Amino acid sequence: MPLSDIHFEQIAAAGLITLDRPEALNALSIEMVTALRAQLTHWADDPSVTHVILCSSSPRAFCAGGDIKYARQLALSDDPDGTIFGAAPYFRAEYLADIALIQCDKPVIALCDGIVMGGGAGLAQHSQHIVMTENTRFAMPETAIGLFPDVGASLFLGRCPTPVARLLGMHGHRLGAADCLLLGLATAQVPSTSLAALKEKLLACDVAGIGSVIRQFQTDAGQPPLAAQRRLIDHIFADGPVESMRDRAANLAENMPENQFLGGVAAGFATRCPLSIKLFDRLLAETADVTDPVAAIELDFHLALRMTKRADFVEGVRAIVIDKDQAPQWTPNSLEAVTETMLDAVFDRAGLPALL
Repeated sequence: MPLSDIHFEQIAAAGLITLDRPEALNALSIEMVTALRAQLTHWADDPSVTHVILCSSSPRAFCAGGDIKYARQLALSDDPDGTIFGAAPYFRAEYLADIALIQCDKPVIALCDGIVMGGGAGLAQHSQHIVMTENTRFAMPETAIGLFPDVGASLFLGRCPTPVARLLGMHGHRLGAADCLLLGLATAQVPSTSLAALKEKLLACDVAGIGSVIRQFQTDAGQPPLAAQRRLIDHIFADGPVESMRDRAANLAENMPENQFLGGVAAGFATRCPLSIKLFDRLLAETADVTDPVAAIELDFHLALRMTKRADFVEGVRAIVIDKDQAPQWTPNSLEAVTETMLDAVFDRAGLPALL
Protein backbone atom coordinates (compact mmCIF):
# COMPACT_ATOMS: atom_id res chain seq x y z
CA MET A 1 0.00 0.00 0.00
CA PRO A 2 0.87 2.53 0.46
CA LEU A 3 0.26 1.81 4.13
CA SER A 4 2.68 4.72 4.29
CA ASP A 5 -0.30 6.87 3.19
CA ILE A 6 -2.28 6.30 6.40
CA HIS A 7 -1.04 5.48 9.89
CA PHE A 8 -2.80 4.03 12.92
CA GLU A 9 -1.55 4.19 16.49
CA GLN A 10 -3.02 3.69 19.93
CA ILE A 11 -1.60 6.11 22.47
CA ALA A 12 -2.98 5.65 25.96
CA ALA A 13 -6.74 5.38 25.45
CA ALA A 14 -6.79 7.28 22.16
CA GLY A 15 -6.72 5.93 18.63
CA LEU A 16 -4.76 8.17 16.27
CA ILE A 17 -5.33 8.17 12.51
CA THR A 18 -2.92 10.21 10.42
CA LEU A 19 -3.53 10.81 6.72
CA ASP A 20 -0.11 10.96 5.09
CA ARG A 21 -0.33 11.37 1.34
CA PRO A 22 0.78 15.00 1.14
CA GLU A 23 1.79 14.96 -2.52
CA ALA A 24 -1.87 14.26 -3.36
CA LEU A 25 -3.28 16.53 -0.63
CA ASN A 26 -4.32 13.33 1.18
CA ALA A 27 -6.71 12.29 -1.60
CA LEU A 28 -8.24 9.06 -0.33
CA SER A 29 -6.98 6.02 -2.23
CA ILE A 30 -8.98 2.81 -2.16
CA GLU A 31 -6.30 1.29 0.06
CA MET A 32 -6.58 4.18 2.53
CA VAL A 33 -10.35 4.00 2.91
CA THR A 34 -10.31 0.20 3.12
CA ALA A 35 -7.73 0.35 5.91
CA LEU A 36 -9.62 3.18 7.62
CA ARG A 37 -12.83 1.18 7.73
CA ALA A 38 -11.06 -1.90 9.12
CA GLN A 39 -9.31 0.09 11.84
CA LEU A 40 -12.43 1.98 12.91
CA THR A 41 -14.34 -1.31 13.11
CA HIS A 42 -11.57 -2.81 15.24
CA TRP A 43 -11.36 0.15 17.60
CA ALA A 44 -15.15 0.27 17.95
CA ASP A 45 -14.96 -3.15 19.62
CA ASP A 46 -11.82 -2.44 21.65
CA PRO A 47 -12.65 -1.23 25.18
CA SER A 48 -9.12 0.10 25.64
CA VAL A 49 -9.80 2.78 23.02
CA THR A 50 -12.15 5.51 24.26
CA HIS A 51 -11.81 8.15 21.52
CA VAL A 52 -10.28 8.64 18.10
CA ILE A 53 -8.31 11.55 16.62
CA LEU A 54 -8.23 12.03 12.85
CA CYS A 55 -5.57 14.34 11.47
CA SER A 56 -3.16 15.05 8.63
CA SER A 57 0.62 14.92 8.49
CA SER A 58 0.64 18.21 6.59
CA PRO A 59 -0.84 21.64 7.38
CA ARG A 60 -1.58 22.19 3.69
CA ALA A 61 -4.49 19.77 3.60
CA PHE A 62 -6.55 17.69 5.98
CA CYS A 63 -7.94 15.89 2.93
CA ALA A 64 -8.77 17.20 -0.54
CA GLY A 65 -11.28 14.44 -1.25
CA GLY A 66 -11.51 11.10 -2.98
CA ASP A 67 -9.04 9.75 -5.50
CA ILE A 68 -11.06 10.90 -8.48
CA LYS A 69 -8.29 10.13 -10.99
CA TYR A 70 -8.42 6.48 -9.91
CA ALA A 71 -12.22 6.51 -9.97
CA ARG A 72 -12.03 7.87 -13.52
CA GLN A 73 -9.71 5.03 -14.56
CA LEU A 74 -12.24 2.56 -13.20
CA ALA A 75 -15.10 4.37 -14.93
CA LEU A 76 -13.30 4.08 -18.25
CA SER A 77 -13.51 0.29 -17.89
CA ASP A 78 -17.30 0.57 -17.85
CA ASP A 79 -19.64 -1.01 -20.30
CA PRO A 80 -21.60 2.21 -20.94
CA ASP A 81 -24.73 0.43 -22.12
CA GLY A 82 -24.58 -2.52 -19.77
CA THR A 83 -24.73 -3.33 -16.08
CA ILE A 84 -21.01 -3.06 -15.30
CA PHE A 85 -20.26 -0.11 -13.04
CA GLY A 86 -16.49 0.25 -13.26
CA ALA A 87 -16.15 2.85 -10.51
CA ALA A 88 -18.29 0.89 -8.03
CA PRO A 89 -15.39 -0.68 -6.07
CA TYR A 90 -13.89 2.70 -5.25
CA PHE A 91 -17.12 4.40 -4.19
CA ARG A 92 -18.20 1.35 -2.22
CA ALA A 93 -14.92 1.38 -0.27
CA GLU A 94 -15.08 5.14 0.35
CA TYR A 95 -18.69 5.14 1.49
CA LEU A 96 -18.23 2.09 3.74
CA ALA A 97 -15.42 3.98 5.48
CA ASP A 98 -17.81 6.90 6.02
CA ILE A 99 -20.41 4.52 7.44
CA ALA A 100 -17.82 2.99 9.80
CA LEU A 101 -17.13 6.51 11.04
CA ILE A 102 -20.83 7.24 11.46
CA GLN A 103 -21.41 4.00 13.35
CA CYS A 104 -18.37 4.35 15.61
CA ASP A 105 -19.87 4.90 19.06
CA LYS A 106 -16.74 6.58 20.37
CA PRO A 107 -16.03 10.29 19.97
CA VAL A 108 -14.01 11.14 16.86
CA ILE A 109 -12.14 14.44 16.76
CA ALA A 110 -11.21 15.70 13.27
CA LEU A 111 -8.35 18.23 13.25
CA CYS A 112 -9.00 20.07 9.99
CA ASP A 113 -6.15 22.32 8.93
CA GLY A 114 -5.87 23.51 5.34
CA ILE A 115 -7.99 22.00 2.56
CA VAL A 116 -11.10 20.08 3.66
CA MET A 117 -13.02 19.14 0.53
CA GLY A 118 -15.18 16.41 -0.95
CA GLY A 119 -14.47 13.09 0.71
CA GLY A 120 -12.32 14.90 3.26
CA ALA A 121 -15.28 17.07 4.20
CA GLY A 122 -17.25 13.87 4.65
CA LEU A 123 -14.69 12.48 7.12
CA ALA A 124 -14.88 15.72 9.07
CA GLN A 125 -18.66 16.02 9.06
CA HIS A 126 -19.17 12.47 10.28
CA SER A 127 -16.94 13.19 13.30
CA GLN A 128 -18.32 14.48 16.60
CA HIS A 129 -15.77 17.26 17.05
CA ILE A 130 -14.77 19.25 13.94
CA VAL A 131 -11.85 21.50 14.79
CA MET A 132 -10.81 24.01 12.13
CA THR A 133 -8.12 26.67 11.93
CA GLU A 134 -7.71 30.09 10.34
CA ASN A 135 -6.28 28.26 7.30
CA THR A 136 -9.18 25.86 6.75
CA ARG A 137 -10.81 25.92 3.33
CA PHE A 138 -13.98 23.81 3.27
CA ALA A 139 -15.92 22.97 0.09
CA MET A 140 -17.89 20.36 -1.79
CA PRO A 141 -16.70 21.10 -5.37
CA GLU A 142 -17.93 18.01 -7.23
CA THR A 143 -20.17 19.78 -9.74
CA ALA A 144 -16.94 21.04 -11.37
CA ILE A 145 -16.07 17.47 -12.40
CA GLY A 146 -19.48 16.17 -13.47
CA LEU A 147 -20.21 14.44 -10.18
CA PHE A 148 -22.27 15.73 -7.23
CA PRO A 149 -21.71 16.52 -3.53
CA ASP A 150 -21.77 13.04 -2.00
CA VAL A 151 -20.62 11.32 1.24
CA GLY A 152 -23.87 12.41 2.89
CA ALA A 153 -23.61 16.06 1.86
CA SER A 154 -27.34 16.18 1.20
CA LEU A 155 -27.71 16.01 5.00
CA PHE A 156 -24.77 18.02 6.32
CA LEU A 157 -25.21 20.75 3.69
CA GLY A 158 -28.96 20.24 3.89
CA ARG A 159 -28.92 21.38 7.52
CA CYS A 160 -27.91 24.83 6.28
CA PRO A 161 -30.60 27.27 5.14
CA THR A 162 -31.72 25.95 1.74
CA PRO A 163 -30.39 28.89 -0.34
CA VAL A 164 -27.00 28.49 1.36
CA ALA A 165 -27.06 24.72 0.81
CA ARG A 166 -27.69 25.34 -2.89
CA LEU A 167 -24.78 27.76 -3.08
CA LEU A 168 -22.43 25.29 -1.40
CA GLY A 169 -23.58 22.24 -3.34
CA MET A 170 -24.21 23.69 -6.79
CA HIS A 171 -21.10 25.89 -6.83
CA GLY A 172 -18.63 24.39 -4.38
CA HIS A 173 -18.34 27.77 -2.67
CA ARG A 174 -15.36 27.74 -0.29
CA LEU A 175 -15.83 28.50 3.37
CA GLY A 176 -13.45 29.41 6.16
CA ALA A 177 -13.80 28.41 9.79
CA ALA A 178 -16.00 31.36 10.74
CA ASP A 179 -18.59 30.49 8.10
CA CYS A 180 -18.41 26.80 9.03
CA LEU A 181 -19.05 27.65 12.68
CA LEU A 182 -22.02 29.81 11.68
CA LEU A 183 -23.50 26.97 9.62
CA GLY A 184 -22.83 24.15 12.07
CA LEU A 185 -20.11 22.64 9.87
CA ALA A 186 -17.44 23.12 12.55
CA THR A 187 -17.46 22.95 16.34
CA ALA A 188 -14.37 25.03 17.15
CA GLN A 189 -11.51 27.05 15.70
CA VAL A 190 -8.00 26.85 17.11
CA PRO A 191 -4.82 28.51 15.80
CA SER A 192 -3.00 26.38 13.26
CA THR A 193 0.17 26.77 15.30
CA SER A 194 -1.60 25.22 18.32
CA LEU A 195 -2.91 22.15 16.53
CA ALA A 196 0.04 19.91 17.43
CA ALA A 197 -0.23 20.81 21.11
CA LEU A 198 -3.97 20.24 21.02
CA LYS A 199 -3.42 16.81 19.50
CA GLU A 200 -0.98 15.85 22.24
CA LYS A 201 -3.42 16.89 24.97
CA LEU A 202 -6.26 14.99 23.27
CA LEU A 203 -4.10 11.89 23.10
CA ALA A 204 -3.47 12.10 26.83
CA CYS A 205 -6.88 13.17 28.05
CA ASP A 206 -9.77 11.19 29.43
CA VAL A 207 -12.75 10.90 27.09
CA ALA A 208 -14.80 13.09 29.43
CA GLY A 209 -12.24 15.87 29.07
CA ILE A 210 -12.28 16.24 25.28
CA GLY A 211 -14.50 19.31 25.26
CA SER A 212 -12.55 21.13 27.95
CA VAL A 213 -9.24 20.39 26.22
CA ILE A 214 -10.51 21.85 22.95
CA ARG A 215 -11.84 24.92 24.77
CA GLN A 216 -8.37 25.58 26.18
CA PHE A 217 -7.13 26.23 22.64
CA GLN A 218 -10.26 27.71 21.10
CA THR A 219 -10.10 31.20 19.61
CA ASP A 220 -12.65 33.61 18.16
CA ALA A 221 -13.02 32.99 14.43
CA GLY A 222 -14.25 36.51 13.76
CA GLN A 223 -17.11 37.61 11.53
CA PRO A 224 -18.33 35.05 8.98
CA PRO A 225 -17.91 36.58 5.49
CA LEU A 226 -20.97 34.73 4.19
CA ALA A 227 -23.23 36.72 6.51
CA ALA A 228 -22.59 39.87 4.48
CA GLN A 229 -23.90 38.10 1.34
CA ARG A 230 -26.95 36.40 2.86
CA ARG A 231 -29.56 38.71 1.32
CA LEU A 232 -28.05 38.12 -2.12
CA ILE A 233 -27.80 34.36 -1.54
CA ASP A 234 -31.41 34.17 -0.38
CA HIS A 235 -32.53 36.10 -3.45
CA ILE A 236 -30.49 34.17 -6.02
CA PHE A 237 -31.11 30.70 -4.63
CA ALA A 238 -34.79 31.11 -3.76
CA ASP A 239 -37.09 28.22 -4.64
CA GLY A 240 -37.92 27.76 -8.29
CA PRO A 241 -36.26 26.65 -11.52
CA VAL A 242 -32.48 26.49 -11.46
CA GLU A 243 -32.47 28.52 -14.68
CA SER A 244 -34.12 31.38 -12.75
CA MET A 245 -31.39 31.19 -10.10
CA ARG A 246 -28.79 31.47 -12.85
CA ASP A 247 -30.54 34.45 -14.41
CA ARG A 248 -30.84 36.29 -11.10
CA ALA A 249 -27.13 35.72 -10.44
CA ALA A 250 -26.18 36.98 -13.90
CA ASN A 251 -28.35 40.10 -13.59
CA LEU A 252 -26.97 40.98 -10.18
CA ALA A 253 -23.38 40.37 -11.28
CA GLU A 254 -23.89 42.68 -14.26
CA ASN A 255 -25.42 45.41 -12.10
CA MET A 256 -22.87 45.05 -9.28
CA PRO A 257 -19.56 44.36 -11.07
CA GLU A 258 -17.55 45.31 -7.99
CA ASN A 259 -19.03 42.38 -6.04
CA GLN A 260 -16.61 39.48 -6.53
CA PHE A 261 -18.94 37.07 -4.79
CA LEU A 262 -21.66 37.65 -7.39
CA GLY A 263 -19.15 37.29 -10.19
CA GLY A 264 -18.11 33.93 -8.82
CA VAL A 265 -21.68 32.68 -8.55
CA ALA A 266 -22.50 33.76 -12.11
CA ALA A 267 -19.32 32.09 -13.37
CA GLY A 268 -20.21 28.90 -11.54
CA PHE A 269 -23.53 28.63 -13.34
CA ALA A 270 -21.71 29.18 -16.63
CA THR A 271 -18.87 26.70 -16.13
CA ARG A 272 -19.96 23.82 -13.90
CA CYS A 273 -21.71 20.69 -15.12
CA PRO A 274 -25.35 21.58 -15.83
CA LEU A 275 -26.71 18.15 -14.96
CA SER A 276 -24.70 18.06 -11.72
CA ILE A 277 -26.08 21.46 -10.71
CA LYS A 278 -29.67 20.39 -11.27
CA LEU A 279 -29.06 17.01 -9.68
CA PHE A 280 -27.96 18.58 -6.40
CA ASP A 281 -31.02 20.82 -6.28
CA ARG A 282 -33.20 17.74 -6.70
CA LEU A 283 -31.11 15.77 -4.19
CA LEU A 284 -31.83 18.36 -1.50
CA ALA A 285 -35.55 17.96 -2.17
CA GLU A 286 -35.37 14.15 -2.28
CA THR A 287 -33.62 13.99 1.11
CA ALA A 288 -35.55 16.76 2.86
CA ASP A 289 -37.13 14.24 5.25
CA VAL A 290 -34.12 11.92 5.53
CA THR A 291 -32.38 11.98 8.90
CA ASP A 292 -30.28 8.81 8.69
CA PRO A 293 -26.84 9.56 7.22
CA VAL A 294 -26.39 5.90 6.26
CA ALA A 295 -29.55 6.08 4.13
CA ALA A 296 -28.24 9.28 2.54
CA ILE A 297 -24.94 7.58 1.68
CA GLU A 298 -26.74 4.55 0.26
CA LEU A 299 -28.55 6.94 -2.10
CA ASP A 300 -25.23 8.63 -2.90
CA PHE A 301 -23.78 5.25 -3.88
CA HIS A 302 -26.52 4.67 -6.42
CA LEU A 303 -26.27 8.21 -7.76
CA ALA A 304 -22.48 7.81 -8.07
CA LEU A 305 -22.95 4.62 -10.07
CA ARG A 306 -25.27 6.42 -12.47
CA MET A 307 -23.18 9.58 -12.71
CA THR A 308 -19.88 7.83 -13.35
CA LYS A 309 -21.42 6.01 -16.30
CA ARG A 310 -22.09 9.37 -17.91
CA ALA A 311 -19.49 11.07 -20.11
CA ASP A 312 -19.49 14.17 -17.91
CA PHE A 313 -17.53 12.55 -15.08
CA VAL A 314 -14.71 11.30 -17.30
CA GLU A 315 -14.62 14.63 -19.13
CA GLY A 316 -14.77 16.74 -15.98
CA VAL A 317 -11.88 14.97 -14.26
CA ARG A 318 -9.87 15.22 -17.48
CA ALA A 319 -10.42 18.95 -17.83
CA ILE A 320 -10.06 19.99 -14.20
CA VAL A 321 -7.60 17.49 -12.73
CA ILE A 322 -5.62 15.75 -15.48
CA ASP A 323 -5.14 18.11 -18.44
CA LYS A 324 -6.12 21.16 -16.36
CA ASP A 325 -7.35 23.07 -19.40
CA GLN A 326 -10.41 24.11 -17.33
CA ALA A 327 -12.58 23.66 -20.44
CA PRO A 328 -14.85 20.65 -19.96
CA GLN A 329 -17.32 19.89 -22.72
CA TRP A 330 -20.51 18.98 -20.89
CA THR A 331 -23.28 16.80 -22.29
CA PRO A 332 -25.77 18.42 -22.22
CA ASN A 333 -24.07 21.81 -22.15
CA SER A 334 -26.84 24.01 -20.74
CA LEU A 335 -29.29 23.96 -17.86
CA GLU A 336 -32.19 24.23 -20.29
CA ALA A 337 -31.09 21.01 -21.99
CA VAL A 338 -31.14 19.03 -18.71
CA THR A 339 -34.58 17.44 -18.62
CA GLU A 340 -36.56 15.86 -15.82
CA THR A 341 -36.31 12.59 -17.74
CA MET A 342 -32.52 12.75 -17.53
CA LEU A 343 -32.68 13.37 -13.80
CA ASP A 344 -35.23 10.59 -13.37
CA ALA A 345 -32.78 8.20 -15.02
CA VAL A 346 -30.01 9.14 -12.59
CA PHE A 347 -32.32 8.74 -9.59
CA ASP A 348 -33.64 5.39 -10.85
CA ARG A 349 -32.25 2.85 -8.36
CA ALA A 350 -33.83 -0.20 -9.97
CA GLY A 351 -31.36 -2.99 -10.65
CA LEU A 352 -28.44 -1.32 -8.88
CA PRO A 353 -26.25 -3.27 -6.44
CA ALA A 354 -26.73 -2.61 -2.74
CA LEU A 355 -24.05 -0.77 -0.81
CA LEU A 356 -24.55 -2.78 2.38
